[in-house]
Amino acid sequence: MKRIYVFYVKACCVAALLLIAHSCSEPEQGIPVNDGPAPLKVTDVKVNPMPGGAVLTYQLPPDGNILYVMAEYTLADGVPRNKKASYFNQSITLEGFPDTVAYRIDLYSVARNGVKSDPISKTIVPLEPPYRIAYRSLQMEPTFGGVKVSFENESGASMKFVVLAADSTGKLYEADIYNTKLVKGSFPVINDKKFGPRQRLFGVYTIDRWNNRSDTLLAELTPWYRMILDKTRFVNAKLPSDVWENHLTASYVIETVWDGKWGEGGLGFHTKPNTGIPQWFTIDLKVKAQLSQMKFHHRHRTGTDGQYNAGDVQIFEIYGSNTPVDEWTSDWVLLGHFESIKPSGQASGFTEDDLQYASMDGEDFNFTNNYDAFRYLRFKTLKTWGGVTYIYIAELTFWGNVIETYY
Repeated sequence: MKRIYVFYVKACCVAALLLIAHSCSEPEQGIPVNDGPAPLKVTDVKVNPMPGGAVLTYQLPPDGNILYVMAEYTLADGVPRNKKASYFNQSITLEGFPDTVAYRIDLYSVARNGVKSDPISKTIVPLEPPYRIAYRSLQMEPTFGGVKVSFENESGASMKFVVLAADSTGKLYEADIYNTKLVKGSFPVINDKKFGPRQRLFGVYTIDRWNNRSDTLLAELTPWYRMILDKTRFVNAKLPSDVWENHLTASYVIETVWDGKWGEGGLGFHTKPNTGIPQWFTIDLKVKAQLSQMKFHHRHRTGTDGQYNAGDVQIFEIYGSNTPVDEWTSDWVLLGHFESIKPSGQASGFTEDDLQYASMDGEDFNFTNNYDAFRYLRFKTLKTWGGVTYIYIAELTFWGNVIETYY
């Protein structure tokens, strides 16, 4: 036992001495020591401007000691910035520039020991940044209970649209923020309690992901009057040619169209297969109302039987009547011909923005003409997204001016 113990101590001592000797003779890989010769510079640097930045291409020198290439520059805020590109690349992309003025870029090759080459200096003049392009496209107009903002974001860059509204003292406050990568779209900012049918100042500006902020578009607008109809009073009118019987389970009954649940919290109305297109159902609102707006929540599913698929309604019409005969006579007045859109424009599938728009935020449709007030509404489906002969709807909500009640 004693000899084994002594051998163990000697072995440990030998190993320790070898480790110390190795450490003294060779620096650890990957830890810069900032000494040694500077690496060779990159050559043949070309500048390709792009919106909000530029792409710099270059030729790497024949120097196997180079670890990466780095660009250093300073924007108008005075904060130094840098961007690195691996040795395996021959370009470096610079983004987030707020304007179209000239900027000096210093380009270095950096050795494995952290030593930089002499700089190659270039001047870039970025093209107009996406947040400014989006700002120039902004439009605001009144809508029911608030304002509607329309925009174009042709680059598909991540963008925030910040909407302002004046309070009772005329001071602007942040009313809403809309985040998107959509290349084109619109969104409403609605607050029935604050935005009555009175003129007030509204504003909107854009912010990109580098917190570059545009000017503010201002407009004096008067939101249109609206009142949400009480969905707890709605009744299925069950006219003879209506299609309202549900598919499979009680989870799919027509009453889910007005139960106040959508998104992940509700399955929605689902008619039986092979019931045919066009098909329609009729709602007794229990009030006579002059309609102004409708919100349509699509069925929320991540697979192939949710929004923009299968029985999801794509093209439809809304009719109104006070004498709800079953036949399609002049008793039924066409209030609107509508088409659901997919904001991304993708031929198949959908983006997270599409999903948010359809099933969480809900799709808004306006009744733009000054029609009479009606008690009965008929929802007529002309086409489904999947071309099938059944439909599903998560929720319908209506706003308007109530003339008479039948409670």
